This record gives sequence, C-alpha cells and structure tokens, in this order.
Amino acid sequence: MTKYLQTFRRDESGAASTDWITLTASVVMLGLIAVTAVKTGSIEVGEGMVTQVSVSNGD
Repeated sequence: MTKYLQTFRRDESGAASTDWITLTASVVMLGLIAVTAVKTGSIEVGEGMVTQVSVSNGD
C-alpha cells in the first residue's frame, strides 16, 4: 500500500487535464463576457437609432 501511495503522489498525469479544464473554463467565461458586452452595446445602438428615426419622422 505504501508503494502505491508513493507512486500516486509522484504521478503528474492528471495535472495536465486539470490545466486544460481550467483553461477551457476561462475561455468559455471570456466568450460569455464578450457576448454580453456586444449584446448590451447593440441594444443601446438600436435604441438610439429608434430615437433618431422617431425624431426625423416627427413622431
């Protein structure tokens, strides 16, 4: 049992998968933040266009 625990402690093969999981989660979160920012900006631009068109039409 002691030999198994020593081997388990020295084994670093799982560390790479943990790194990839962390990296993937970070990329996904950055993507969601970017989509939210673009969505908010698009809504604001659209509302501004509606206001300009309404003013131009005399509504």
